[in-house]
Amino acid sequence: MFKINRDLWIKNKYKALSIVASVGLLMLAFRKRKINPFESTYRRVAQEIQQKVLTAKYVIQTELKLSNEDKTLILNSSIPQIHNFYESKKFTCLDVLLTFLEVSLEKGFKMGYLNDVNFEDAIQKARQLDQELKNKDYKIENMPLFGIPISVKDTFIVKGTYQAFGCGAYAQKRSEIDGIQGYLINKSGGIIFAKTNLPQFGFSYESWNYLFGRSTHPQDPSRTSGGSTGGEGGLLAVNGSPLGLGSDSGGSIRIPSHFCGLYGYKPSAKRLIMRGQAKGVPTWDGIRNIASCYGPMAKHFPNLVNMMQALTTNYEQAPINIKDINFVMKTFDEKECYNNNKKYKIGVLRKINLLLPCKANQRALDIAVEKLRAQGHTVIEFDIDQSIYENVFQHVYDVILGDGKMKGTYELYKGEPWISHFDNFKKATQSCRLWKEIYQKWLKLQDRKRELMIWKAGDHGLSYYENLQITTRLTASQIQMIQIWHDLQLDAVISPVTAGVAVKHNTAQHCFSGICYTFFWNMIDFSCGSVPITTVQEDEQYYNEESLFGAKDIEYKVLEETMKHSAGLPVGIQVISKPLEDEVCLNIMRQCGQ
Repeated sequence: MFKINRDLWIKNKYKALSIVASVGLLMLAFRKRKINPFESTYRRVAQEIQQKVLTAKYVIQTELKLSNEDKTLILNSSIPQIHNFYESKKFTCLDVLLTFLEVSLEKGFKMGYLNDVNFEDAIQKARQLDQELKNKDYKIENMPLFGIPISVKDTFIVKGTYQAFGCGAYAQKRSEIDGIQGYLINKSGGIIFAKTNLPQFGFSYESWNYLFGRSTHPQDPSRTSGGSTGGEGGLLAVNGSPLGLGSDSGGSIRIPSHFCGLYGYKPSAKRLIMRGQAKGVPTWDGIRNIASCYGPMAKHFPNLVNMMQALTTNYEQAPINIKDINFVMKTFDEKECYNNNKKYKIGVLRKINLLLPCKANQRALDIAVEKLRAQGHTVIEFDIDQSIYENVFQHVYDVILGDGKMKGTYELYKGEPWISHFDNFKKATQSCRLWKEIYQKWLKLQDRKRELMIWKAGDHGLSYYENLQITTRLTASQIQMIQIWHDLQLDAVISPVTAGVAVKHNTAQHCFSGICYTFFWNMIDFSCGSVPITTVQEDEQYYNEESLFGAKDIEYKVLEETMKHSAGLPVGIQVISKPLEDEVCLNIMRQCGQ
């Protein structure tokens, strides 16, 4: 057996250590560096946008002559109020557009809200609408978005813009046409002027990516404005836009609205045509287990109704290449959204055991209950078997991680690095089989049930038969929930939007169960909306709720950190109605938020 001479080792140990260190440094120096192939794309896109910004700033400087008082009046007005300004000739469409544009340029890029922009086309359309207004016989009453500047999430197909999903690989060619949403907004007189930020492919409830950066909270830069429609939420909150359009597969409209103090509405998936967005996943049209939809976000409730009118009107006149031949548009009755005579029976879902809501969210529910009862509605407790929520939320992970080792996601990124929000999913899906079995047993021993749900879903790729089983079980859950509502004679349910308030940056990936309150209703395709109710009070800046679903794990700790120094942050509630009963949901949202 080889023996080292002790005296020789003592004499030369520093020399030996220096040689080992030198070899290690050489290995690091020559190790193949992982290069982001889209660095040049990021620079090119930034230069393109900067040129558009300079053009817009010049128009603002030369043509926006309003006083600060008039600008403030415009920024704080709802769509009906802005239409009154047009009819009375107080302001022009260009005045309104440039007023919002000025705020967008001041705050939108600095706070990470804006992605691509459509300023030149927007300014041209505003001037065109002003010319039409000069015609004495011109009526705007049948154009619900006449002269209204509108921002939309990055995913929507808008002529002259990228649909990049926050990824360099998809910022290569600008769209040559409008998708169905762009067409309907334009037909209703709307002016799309900007695209807003999101996480890579919308796979998080914090909005950041390497192409456009990170969206910060309007009140606290250490927190997120939400996701995946987080850029939209932030821009609306700082008055950079009066009306936005987002999409929602698990809370992507409602969560930013809750975090930023907005109204946000997700119709049931069969109410609006699902075409018109770029496909973040090549198999998007085949996804049936997550009922994704798009909908409006705004500070003022009437703006939501006007957008719903626009999205359900003029569909039959749209070009055939942007329509869905299997879709039949249901008429939207905006008057029902303002019906004060109809009295509803409403359930209160106070908690889902996966992760209990913070004190501020509980108080927001109490405020909403008091408002609804004061307006003559019947409000009861909605306390049912918690296993339905747990089973459905397990299917969320099953569907997200169902392709096995996330190979479909790897294909999407085309070599671009992933944001860190996928780390937990990558570990669960790409670890070796033996380690998965050992780690799952350890999680069971530690009573870490929430984390175990991820690792169970990441076991293997789902077979065709297993996918059919999930679809069957989700359909059964929807039928079960509708039956429960029928037996209780419920028109709607109110609940928290998330377990907490706006989370700190880089923590959303560690608190996925916190959005079980939104994701559940997507999986069974109910209509839902978020309503701003209150703000966090000084004595609510803590989280010590009893853990009813496993140990106090990292998700619990994220909420503890979230609630520290949270006084003044917005708090909302969620209103839920049965599939296709959108007018009912919106009417109750209005009355909760009054």
